[in-house]
Amino acid sequence: MSKKKNVKPNPTRPVTQKPQTKVHKPTPKTTLAAVQLPGPWWFGLVCAAFGFLLYSNTFHYDFCLDDFSSIKENWVVKGGLKNLGIIFSTEYRYGAWASPGSLYRPLSLAMFAFEWQLSPDNPGFYHFMNAVYYALSGWVLWVTWRRVLAAYPVALTAIMVLVFLALPVHSEVVANIKSRDEIMSLLFATLALYSIWRYFEHDKTGWIIGALLFYAAALFSKESAITFLAIYPLTMWCFTEKPLSKIASTAALFLIPAGIFLFVRHQVLAAQPYAEVYSPLDNFIVAATNPVSRLASALMMCFEYLKVLVFPVSLVSDRGFPQLKPVGFDNWETLVGLAIYAAMFIWALLNIGKKNLFAYAILIYLIAFSLFSNVLLVIGTSYGERLLYMPSLGYALAIAYAIVKIFKIDQTADLFNPGGKGSMVWGVAALIILAYGTRTLLRNPAWNNSASLYNADIIQSPNSAKLNYHNGLEQVKTGMDEKTGVVTDSTWVLKGIASYNKAIELFPEYHDAFGSRGLAYFRLNKFDQAYTDYLTSLKHRPNDAKVLSNLGFIYFMRNQFDKAEEVYRKSIQYDPRFIDARRNLGAILAMKKQFPAAIEQWQEGLKFEPRNATLLFYIGSAYRDMGQPEKAQSWLEQAYAIEPSLRK
Repeated sequence: MSKKKNVKPNPTRPVTQKPQTKVHKPTPKTTLAAVQLPGPWWFGLVCAAFGFLLYSNTFHYDFCLDDFSSIKENWVVKGGLKNLGIIFSTEYRYGAWASPGSLYRPLSLAMFAFEWQLSPDNPGFYHFMNAVYYALSGWVLWVTWRRVLAAYPVALTAIMVLVFLALPVHSEVVANIKSRDEIMSLLFATLALYSIWRYFEHDKTGWIIGALLFYAAALFSKESAITFLAIYPLTMWCFTEKPLSKIASTAALFLIPAGIFLFVRHQVLAAQPYAEVYSPLDNFIVAATNPVSRLASALMMCFEYLKVLVFPVSLVSDRGFPQLKPVGFDNWETLVGLAIYAAMFIWALLNIGKKNLFAYAILIYLIAFSLFSNVLLVIGTSYGERLLYMPSLGYALAIAYAIVKIFKIDQTADLFNPGGKGSMVWGVAALIILAYGTRTLLRNPAWNNSASLYNADIIQSPNSAKLNYHNGLEQVKTGMDEKTGVVTDSTWVLKGIASYNKAIELFPEYHDAFGSRGLAYFRLNKFDQAYTDYLTSLKHRPNDAKVLSNLGFIYFMRNQFDKAEEVYRKSIQYDPRFIDARRNLGAILAMKKQFPAAIEQWQEGLKFEPRNATLLFYIGSAYRDMGQPEKAQSWLEQAYAIEPSLRK
C-alpha cells in the first residue's frame, strides 16, 4: 500500500467537510452590533431636496382653513413665547374660541408662537418652515430605515422614502400650515426609532433616553403618536434578533412618556367646563341612529381613505354632511371596505409570524390608521387627507417591497444597479414617483388661500353644507374691505348669501350659516333680515358669542341700550376673551357715563390683545371725558404709536 499523503489546507478557502455545499441566501435579519449600513449617506440629502422642492411652490401662499384658528386668529400664539405657559396648560384652540375641545398639541402651537415672534403675520415664513421640516423628515426617514431595513435591498428603503414624500395626500399636511402637527409627530417618532436602533447597536443608556424624549415630543406634537406604542415593539421584533424579553423591556419604557402625556392631557381637558360635542357637519357618522349604521358608515369611509391614498384623483378638504350620510351594510362601499380591510388584517396576522414584510407594512398602515377610522372610537372628523400621513408610510413600504419582489432584487444589490436590473427597477419606481409627485404639484395651488381651496373643492363635494358655508364666507370677504367693514362689491356679498342659503338648505340647523348670513345682510344695510337671522342662529346655539355681539349692535342702532348691554354681557360670559364684545360693552357703558366700568372692560380686552389701538384709544378718551387729561395722554400716545390715523 502506498503511503497516504498529508493534505494541507488551502489558505484561500477554509477546510470544510463539504466544500461544495450550496450557499443559501441569508434570512433578512439584522445583527445590529455588526451592521454595515447600505447605501450612501448623501442619498438622505436627495430625499430632503425632493421633499423640499415638491412644496417650493407654496412659499407665497396665505393662511388657509384651520390656519386661522391655529395661528392668525389665535391670541395665545400671537403673544409669542411669553404665552408658553398658556399653550401647555390649555386646549389646542383655546386662543381662538371659547368652546371646549378635545385636542392637546402644545408643541406644535409653541412652534407657531415662536415663528410668529420671529416674523409676525407672515404666512410665507410658516409655509417655508413646513417645507423645511418635511425635507428634514425625508432625511430622517432615510437614515433611520436604512438601519431598520439593513438586511434588505437598499433600493427598498430608497424607493419607500421617495414614494412617501411624493404622495399627494400629503398636500394637506405640508401646504396647510396647521398640519405641522402631523409632520413633527412623525418626525419625532422616527427619531425615536432611530435612537432605539442606536441603543441596540451600542447598548448605551443615552440612546434610549433620547428615544424616550423624542417620543414624548411626538406625543406633545399630536396625540396620534400613541399608536407607536404598538409600532415600536412590532418593528423591533420583525427586524432584529433580540430576545422577546429585551424587546418587551425596551418597549415598556415608552409607556413612561405616554403615561405622562395622557395624564397631562387629561388634566388640561378635564379643566374645561364641559366636553366637546361633535356635530354631523364635522363628522357625519355622529348622525347615525344606531351602532350598526355607525360601523357601516365608518367602514365606507375606510374604503374612501384607501381609495384616495392609492388613486388620488379627487382630492378634497371636506366630504362632509350631507354630501356623505350614514349608511347601512347594504351600501356597496361599506361591503368592499369590510372585505378589503378584513382580508388585509387576517392575511397580515397569518403571515407576520414569518416576519413577512408585506404583513408588516399592512399592520403599520392599520395600526397608524386605527385612531382615525371611526371604527374604534368616533373622532371629530369623518374625512381629512392629513390623517393618512402616518399610515401612508406603510403603503409606501408596501409599494417599494412589491417592486423589489417583482424584479427579484436581493439584499446584496447595489443602490443604482440592483442586480443588473437597475434601469427596470428605477424605471418603474420613477413612473410611480413622477405620477404621485405631479399630482401633488397640481394639488398644492388649491391651498393658496381659503377662497382658492373652497372654490376648487366645492366641485368635488357640492352638497357639503360646510364647504358651501365656508365658500360663502370667502365670497363675502371678496366684496368687502375687511378693515373698514364697508361693502366694495355687493355682487360678491350676494353670491355669499346664496352660498349661505344652500348651506342652510342642506342643514337647516346650521347656526353659523344663519349668523354669517345675518352679518352679510347687515353689511348690505338690510337690518331687519340681519336681526331675524341672528335670532334664528341663537335659537340653534344660544351661547354663540359673536352672534350675540352682532345682535347687540342691532339693539344699539335702535337705541335699545339696555338690550344691547344685556346681550354684550352674555357674549363675554360665554367667551371672556372676545375682544369685540368687550369693546362694544365698554362703549355702551361709556355712553351711560359709567366710565370706570367701561375702562375695566377695555383693559380686560388688552390682556388678550395688548396692542389693540382701538382699546387703548377708548381708554384714553374715557379718562379725558372723566377730566383726567394726564392719564388720558399716556393711553392716547400708545394708541397713536400703533395706529397714527387715530390722531385727529
